[in-house]
Formats: sequence, C-alpha cells, structure tokens
Amino acid sequence: MPLDPELNVDEVIITTMARQLHGEMLVSSVTAFGSLAAHLAKRRYAPDLAVLSTPESGMDVTPMPTLTLGQFLTDVQQGIPLTMEDIFDAIFTDHFRIWINPSQIDQYGNTNITAIGDWHHPKVALVGSRGIPEDTSHLSETFYYILNHSPRAIVARVDFKSGAGNGESRRGLGHHGAPTALVTDLGVFDFTGPDGTMAVRTLHPGVTIEEVQERSGFPVYVREADIPVTEPPSEEDVRIIREADPLEVRKLELMSGPMAAEKFVNIYERERQALHATYPRRKLGR
Repeated sequence: MPLDPELNVDEVIITTMARQLHGEMLVSSVTAFGSLAAHLAKRRYAPDLAVLSTPESGMDVTPMPTLTLGQFLTDVQQGIPLTMEDIFDAIFTDHFRIWINPSQIDQYGNTNITAIGDWHHPKVALVGSRGIPEDTSHLSETFYYILNHSPRAIVARVDFKSGAGNGESRRGLGHHGAPTALVTDLGVFDFTGPDGTMAVRTLHPGVTIEEVQERSGFPVYVREADIPVTEPPSEEDVRIIREADPLEVRKLELMSGPMAAEKFVNIYERERQALHATYPRRKLGR
C-alpha cells in the first residue's frame, strides 16, 4: 500500500527526522530536508540544539531553503560566526549531528556519495566523500535519509565506501559510534539486526513490510511481527514546516525530469520576487 493519502510524504519524513535529534548539539543543515528537520527539532523537540546553515552564516540563522540565493541570505541573516576549526572541534568531541542523504546505503550502514559503478570505470561521479569519513568515525550517532526507498539506493553492498557502517568497516578500526537511523519514504530503520545489519524500527502509515522487502536490495531484518507505525506529524509540525518553506523547495528533492525543471523555474521566480520585495535596496543580478 502507498503512504496514507491524507499525509504528505515530505512532511512525514521531515517530522520523523526532527524527532531523532536531541541534546546540546550543533546540527548541520545542508539540504532542504535537513534544514527543515533541524529547524522543526529546535522549535518543537530539542530546544537546546544549535543549527548551522553554513559556516559563513553561523549558528541559529532561521532556515529558509533557497535555490541560488543562499549567499545573499547569508549576507542579510548573519548569526553567531563559526570557523571550520569550530566545526571540526564539535565533530571530534561528539557535539555535532548531520542528516546525510547518500546515493547508496548497504545492509551494514556503509554509505556512498562518491561514485556509482566499478571504481576504475564508474558510471556516475558523485560529489565525493566530503566530511562523511570524519562524521562516521567520530560521532556516536549518524543519521541518514533516502527519499526513494528502492533497490538502487538500498543495496547489499555499496559501490564505494564513503562513510563507515557496521561490520568489517568498523571492527578493529577503533571507530566511535555506529549508524543510528535511516528514514525513507517507507519507514524508519536502524542497524541493530544480526551483526549490525539493517532492521525495521517503524513503518509509515499505510506501508507494509512486504513493500519494504520488495523495494530493498537485501532482506531487511524484522525484529517483531507487530511492527510499530511511525507517529505522523501534528498540525503544529506541518504548520512550522510550511511556514519555513513557503515556496516548497523541499519538494524538488522528490522530483526529477521535466516536472522538477518546471518546479525549479517556478520557485526561482517566486524567490526573486519575494527577495526584491523584502530587500528592495539590495541589487539582485540576473
């Protein structure tokens, strides 16, 4: 069965992501979903969080997912400044959290954002490992989200290990922590199955375990026959998400092809108009 039609999948995922965050942590928000989850968490579930949009904008700038004008918003919404040294200090002392959106994640929680296909002859070059090796080596909690739960993304073995999961990637290497949670459009998963493999924690309303198994590249471990249902977002959760992202930039992450292109152009034009109206003295070149 598909997700309950009364619910928007983006708002279910973002709210579920927000509810995983807790404590006095610096949370990096580098995608629309990650930004909105951090903002919602601070407003509703974890008030002691410090939210980082970019090092330049600093901490606790109100998230406003944008397309091409992020630097402009950084200029006009300056928060508490941070350096890269501050960020790595937070990572190495386990006071940093981030929601990572990998291209692949395997049954042990190893992640890939580097390349698809054989390493010597890759089919697709991705963004590269970036800070994931440090995050997965030093943080006691690492969080992931994938918006299209499919065998292409949920794989038995990643093509390249950008970030360490459980199993051979962690044993004997002295790495701290372990992969904590994966949120997809089907449910919430952790890596507490046999030998640190992926297990079902909750299923989103209307989703069945058969659908999860069909759309995974390996058998996902089921701990109990009566699988809990993910708590849906409240009216207040939905209000905060929509207020923070009125142009629905978040929905671009769920789209592809001509539909995504049309949505992009629409958001871009509305974004420009809104910023011209809000900051009429600032020059926004085309």
